[in-house]
Amino acid sequence: MPTRRLLPLLALAGVAVAAWMAWPDETLPAAPSPGTVASLPLTAPAAASMAAPAAALPTADCAPTPTLSPHDRAMTLQRAVAQLASDSAGDAVLALLMQRPAGDDPAALAQWRTLVRQAALRSQDAQALRWAATACDSADCRRALLQERVRVEPDNALHWAELIDEDPAAADEAWQGLAASRYWHEQPQAAAERVARALPPGQREALPDLAWAALPAPSAGLTNACGNYGPAHPVGAACAHVATLLLSHSDSPGAWQQGAELARQMGRSDIPPAPPDLPPPPLPAGCAAKQSTR
Repeated sequence: MPTRRLLPLLALAGVAVAAWMAWPDETLPAAPSPGTVASLPLTAPAAASMAAPAAALPTADCAPTPTLSPHDRAMTLQRAVAQLASDSAGDAVLALLMQRPAGDDPAALAQWRTLVRQAALRSQDAQALRWAATACDSADCRRALLQERVRVEPDNALHWAELIDEDPAAADEAWQGLAASRYWHEQPQAAAERVARALPPGQREALPDLAWAALPAPSAGLTNACGNYGPAHPVGAACAHVATLLLSHSDSPGAWQQGAELARQMGRSDIPPAPPDLPPPPLPAGCAAKQSTR
């Protein structure tokens, strides 16, 4: 069970992932008994769309002076990719995602997509499977990765919610998975941390753009279904359960915002305070010294 911890914040150009704090877990809410979610309807009246939460990193007033030349930065990143690629699990997926072929050569792109998908399916790593979906160019590819995600990490409601959005034919299975899930984890810093570990100390400015590790958008399936069923209905019971997970057992403010919206849709007033944001990233030493003389 996670405890309060402050994740290292990477204040680097090109980082596209947000950094947030995981707040303390309480006793996990009991999931509804399996018998209450045996048969679930697949459709629900449409509800108003939820605005995507803002998740931008704070910006510094002045930028750090690069200490690596473009050549040294490229060589540092090349060595980091090689180290990641030597891993047989999820890190190998990150290495492949960082080596997307330049240009629009269909054959090269198709080969790259195949390699990413195969590595992800071998990885047994739910987060790597989520990131690998950004290389997919078909619904079949995304669904195959999602089915593996829910098999690898069935306690994570995030995967089941995305399965509802991606594969309506699997809605019954997904609602039941949501009802039995135990947390909602997006791991907002995981990709940056894993890549940074492969970089030499003091050379994290070589961290590349990680747009493929962006946080997931709010689930349209949850937004459309929750609030249309009472707690005695299987979908309503699953919605109440996942709203509690989002509010109290998740790891990003964006997830909390979605939980608060679902709770309001269901007429709940037991919405806990929003989790605190992390402070702005520390400025590089030279930049901080310059600011201190103003």
